[in-house]
Amino acid sequence: MECDKKKDGPILKTVIATVLLLLFFFMQGTVARVNNITGAESAFVRGSVIWCLVIITLTYFGIRYGSLSGVGFRKPKQGSARKLLYFIPLFVVALLHFVTGLSLSRGVGLIVAYLYFSLSVGVAEEIYFRGIICNMWLEKGLMKAMLVSSILFGLCHLLNLVTGSNLSKTIPQICFALAYGLVFAMIFYVGKSVIVCMLLHAFHDLCSFISGSGTKQLNIILGAVQFMILVAYFIYLYRNNGYSDLQEESYDKGITDD
Repeated sequence: MECDKKKDGPILKTVIATVLLLLFFFMQGTVARVNNITGAESAFVRGSVIWCLVIITLTYFGIRYGSLSGVGFRKPKQGSARKLLYFIPLFVVALLHFVTGLSLSRGVGLIVAYLYFSLSVGVAEEIYFRGIICNMWLEKGLMKAMLVSSILFGLCHLLNLVTGSNLSKTIPQICFALAYGLVFAMIFYVGKSVIVCMLLHAFHDLCSFISGSGTKQLNIILGAVQFMILVAYFIYLYRNNGYSDLQEESYDKGITDD
């Protein structure tokens, strides 16, 4: 099964996918702000809006193509976890958030709400940036697929400016997301599955939400260490799993079955 790639190029489809994702992410923040919803209720409401996007997207692909494997819903390729170092660097990056401590004083309800919201974000963003966008661009080459999906993933964090974040905080977030996007693109490329990316993405976000708030200096140091780990991990993955395979692997266009 294939996307109608002859009719529409990857650029148009990439624009449509990105705009749709940004629209729902803008909506989830706007709904909470307009109704002055905070805390656990805010996380549940925002997560529910994003889950609506996930349901709509998966329903569309399921009905049109009869399968979700083309957007990465498949079992990871056998042996891929070993090639990816069992994702240990990503677990380290996520757990480093707890250097600033745990913020559990607001109760189990808020943690459950954060888990719900983290899963919605992880699933939605990985479907769009890896399962759809990265997957479409793989036929143009691994490098283009990684750069397009990762740069868009980073730039989409500019939406944080609309929610009240300042530019000095948003720029580091963009750089961090870019590095994370490159790593996730390699995980998707090697494992042929978006499911692992979703779970790792959600795990990182949850750790971030429930960690304590450290000093500005400590947060800068932690962010720098996390960023360097991500860059080093990406370089390792690309040199050992990407560069040598660039001219050897071929990918179906858009929606594919193993």
